This record gives sequence, C-alpha cells and structure tokens, in this order.
Amino acid sequence: MQIELDIPFDQVKSPIIRKFKTYWDDRRSSRNMPSWHDIDPTDLREVLPHMFVVSIEYDPFRVFYRLVGTIAVSFRHELTGRYLDEVESFTEAVRAELADEYRLVCDRRTPTFSRDVLSTRFDNTATFYGSIFPLSSDGLTVDRCIAVEDYEGQNPDDIAASDSELGYGRKKP
Repeated sequence: MQIELDIPFDQVKSPIIRKFKTYWDDRRSSRNMPSWHDIDPTDLREVLPHMFVVSIEYDPFRVFYRLVGTIAVSFRHELTGRYLDEVESFTEAVRAELADEYRLVCDRRTPTFSRDVLSTRFDNTATFYGSIFPLSSDGLTVDRCIAVEDYEGQNPDDIAASDSELGYGRKKP
C-alpha cells in the first residue's frame, strides 16, 4: 500500500471529488469555508454514498462520525455514531493518521486531498482518492467536515488482506 497525503488538487483524478470541490467552492462563495447549513444533500445524490459527515470537537481534539454513506460503509465499516479514536476496525496507526489529516484541515481551514494505491487480491493495484472539506458555523472554527472517498468502482472484498488491515475493505480471516 502506498499512501500520499496532502496531494495537490490537480493530481486528483476522481470525478466525484472534483464535483464536490466545485460544489464546496460555490457554497463558500467569498468565505474561507461554507457552513453545514449551506450544504443541501439533494444537490449531492451522486456524492452521498461516498461521503462522511463528521463533527469536530476540541480540547481534546476528537472526530465524531455523524453520517457515513453506503459505499463508504462497505469499504470503511459502519462508523456512524462513533468517535474515530474508538473505531476498533482501524489500527492505531490508521486512527492516528486520519486524526492528523482532520487536524490539518482544521488548522488550515482548507480541504486536503489524498491518494492511496492499494493491492487487490488479484495481484493488481487500485487507486483510491480521498478528500476532507472543512465547514464552519462561525466562519473561523471548523466544527464539521465532509470527507469524500472514491473507490473507483472496486469491490471491498477485492482488497488484499494486507491492506484490509489498514482500514479498507473487509477484514480477511
């Protein structure tokens, strides 16, 4: 598995993430970031299955999964109603990496993009793109984020056992 965090947006090949970035930019207008109230799920039918909506808590920093789309669930497990630091299906390293990525978005107040190249059980590779977009009720503090992951038509059962241990697909016996 090869993980590249904080890649430039122009390297993101996912049409789903590119579409959501255009939507997010439109909703934020001249502000640093939109608020949750600016987001209309009916505009995002194509994106919703790939989406994670999280609340951000501070002191201590925690990520709470409020809503996870159906395709995202099939790859990342059911996370709705759970804190990231309590997700046992992720290794400690995966939890720390995801928390660091959310922290980066909160500190910068700008989206971040990533690329993961995973092994499949067929000895091929699959490239997944991820993104996290900040939202703010007061225009300053990030209080929610929307993450979008594109699994590029892969099946969660096809992720190699070695990479399923890193938070993707279904754990293999």
